[in-house]
Amino acid sequence: MIRWGAPQYLWLLLLVPAGVVLTLLRGRLRRRTLGRAVDRHLADRLIPAFSGRLATLKSLLLLLGLAFLLLAASQPMWGEKMQVFRGRGIELVVALDASKSMLAQDVRPSRLERAKTELAVLLDELAGNAVGIVAFAGDARVMCPLTTDLDAARLFLEIISPEVMPLPGTDFGQAVEAGMSLFSEEGAGSRAIVLVTDGDDLGGHTPQAIQRAAAAGVRIYPVAFSTVEGAPVPESSGTGVVYKKDQAGNVVVSRMNERELIMMAQATGGRFLRMEGYTAARLVAELDRLTKKELGGGGYAEHVERYQVFLIIGFVLILAGLGLSNRRGRWYEATEAGHGM
Repeated sequence: MIRWGAPQYLWLLLLVPAGVVLTLLRGRLRRRTLGRAVDRHLADRLIPAFSGRLATLKSLLLLLGLAFLLLAASQPMWGEKMQVFRGRGIELVVALDASKSMLAQDVRPSRLERAKTELAVLLDELAGNAVGIVAFAGDARVMCPLTTDLDAARLFLEIISPEVMPLPGTDFGQAVEAGMSLFSEEGAGSRAIVLVTDGDDLGGHTPQAIQRAAAAGVRIYPVAFSTVEGAPVPESSGTGVVYKKDQAGNVVVSRMNERELIMMAQATGGRFLRMEGYTAARLVAELDRLTKKELGGGGYAEHVERYQVFLIIGFVLILAGLGLSNRRGRWYEATEAGHGM
């Protein structure tokens, strides 16, 4: 299957068939106009060297060459080759809250979808670093181990939802433990966890997990995608969307508990970011303060660009079109001379 690195140029290919039609119509119109003006045999005497067919062929070669150049500009890719990354960077785990409270809509379109959108932008800024993905609710699940292939990490990020989590609830401790399991043994000060949540922790051993992270030199950067006012938690039912209720029948409102998130960041040397002040650039600036370590041995598949084939064919066709004369060659003149003898 062909992938396109710059597919916007493919739209320009629509101009090529339009140019072909215009070229054919122009040739036909030229012949018709000349036929009405003078007799065909007289026309051959008036412009003996001109060939309408060669002129049309010349234009078609130029248009076809342009089409291949546009295909080359669109960066066609097929096939893969393995690349090994070596460089300096940090080890980073993105832990995304996939509990049902992340479906609340005090953040549009929902807390979870907004978080995914912002994290996709963050991944674009993390080239050169090793990134892992963890999803958590009442427990935690490793979705993607540490990798420098950020396109793969982005794919795993996209499929996170409450449906992939078997245990409901929210347990920060489980998320931290799962993130810690992905790090290499060496590199204190170059490892971090970005904990993306709505700030409502129901776990019982979060303080112990935070202590272990601090002792291992892992910094935690909590990012809260929720509001202090909160919002009800939607749940699907046979009659449509209803809102979660407590045992007394009251609608449950999920609110941000920023106190625990602030303490988590302070205990590990990280920084707490609210949604209102969050940007990918700001978080990257915080992460850039971490000590870089040698990263190597990470392999990833890279799509192979094949634009060269289209580029060569395009240039050959254009050179052929430019070099082709729209006048009859010597062989025609020689044939005419032979008939006249």
